[in-house]
Amino acid sequence: MWVEYESGLKLADGKSIFADEFQKYVDKRAKTISPVTLKAWQDSANVFKNYFKRAKINRINTAVISQYAHDYVDKHHATVSKSSTIAKRLSHMRNFFKSLDGKVIKGNPVPANALKMFFRQSDFSISQERYIFTPDELAKIRDLIISDLQTIDYIPNWIGRLAVLVESYTGMRVNELQALKFKNIIQIDNKWTFKINNSWSDYIKDFNGSLKARPKGYSRTLVPVPEGLIKLLRLFKTEQKEFLENHNYKNSLDLIFLNLHDHRSVASNIPITQHSINDMLKLICKRLSIQSHGKLLSAYSFRHTICTNLANTPGMSYPWAAEKMGHSLQMFMNTYVGVDPAMNRQMAALWTNKMKYD
Repeated sequence: MWVEYESGLKLADGKSIFADEFQKYVDKRAKTISPVTLKAWQDSANVFKNYFKRAKINRINTAVISQYAHDYVDKHHATVSKSSTIAKRLSHMRNFFKSLDGKVIKGNPVPANALKMFFRQSDFSISQERYIFTPDELAKIRDLIISDLQTIDYIPNWIGRLAVLVESYTGMRVNELQALKFKNIIQIDNKWTFKINNSWSDYIKDFNGSLKARPKGYSRTLVPVPEGLIKLLRLFKTEQKEFLENHNYKNSLDLIFLNLHDHRSVASNIPITQHSINDMLKLICKRLSIQSHGKLLSAYSFRHTICTNLANTPGMSYPWAAEKMGHSLQMFMNTYVGVDPAMNRQMAALWTNKMKYD
């Protein structure tokens, strides 16, 4: 104990109630994280308060945390994976104890890769694979949307289709797409793209004020897009303005995907929801007989597709691609780089032909 005292540990603080201190930790972070992220942290605080009750910090060791993880999974019949709820809870707990390491405790009781330490390999669930569109499917989706827009006169019915079209070219996060403005359209080195610095939250029905995991004021440019898409958006801007004027409204925030179906949404500057964008994509895929075969298919599939295509483009600079998609290089490689279906078939054929001559 004397050694711990001399090392600077505040032993008295270790007698504080873990759940109470974790709540204080969350409260301090409230102004520095997005409302959606804050909700996730608060959910953890509520769970910890219910489970650990009055347990003190110095009584929370690795064995106790492991037992909590197993109890949580058993009680909720939850899955175990990197994206699971229990993984998020343990990550929150590890970050909290990290702030105390060397000050109140010696060593973090939540180990790195806690899931692998606490659970057997057989306990893990296989994450559902994200659907990746083929080049042919992308072309069909875009052609169908453009064909629809040539025959649809009611401007509010353009919005969902335009959102899917823009997403198919940019792969931006859907909440970034919702916050997209006409003034975000820019030209760099004779190539058209978007420069974004904001995102939308369907949860709080307001703008987040920043991009994911980036400080306010930070902006990034997306991958280049065809000039034809920009011309279509400019046409829509004219039609949108006329529609709003006819209904005595203005697009005061310059939003591209302002929800014109709902007058209250127009008055409150609320864009279309992620749910409506996904519904439009599902309708388009149904019309084109594009089936996911059990894989996750949503607007996010475009992001996964474009990242995969970028990664499989010969000579591509991965740092450039990661920046355009709003990720660190490591996150881009670890999370999004997959095998392009077309490249997979090409490589399989190449290997098959090689075996014929061996």
